[in-house]
Amino acid sequence: MAVMRFVAAIFFISLFASGAAHAADQAQAKEVARINNCPPKKIEVYQQTLGADGKTIYRVDCNMPKSSDDSVKGADALLISCDQSVCEMLRPLQGDSK
Repeated sequence: MAVMRFVAAIFFISLFASGAAHAADQAQAKEVARINNCPPKKIEVYQQTLGADGKTIYRVDCNMPKSSDDSVKGADALLISCDQSVCEMLRPLQGDSK
C-alpha cells in the first residue's frame, strides 16, 4: 500500500514539473520569435515528443502589420523547437499551412 502511494506521489510530482517546464518553454519560444522579428500573436503545440529526451515544437503566429503590397508576402508564423528549455527557430511558415 505504501509503495502505491509513493508511485502515485512521484507521478503527480512529475506531472506538475512537466507543466511548469511547458510554461517555461512557451516563454522561451516567444522570446525566440521576438528575436526573429515575429511579434507573437498566438502560440500552440505543433508536435511533441514525450520521454526522457522530450522535445516540443511550437507554431508561433506572428502579429505582422498589414501591407498594401500583396506581392511581398513574408512569413506569418514560425516553427520553434524547445529541448530542455533551450529553444531555437526551425523554419518560417507562410499562409495557413500546418
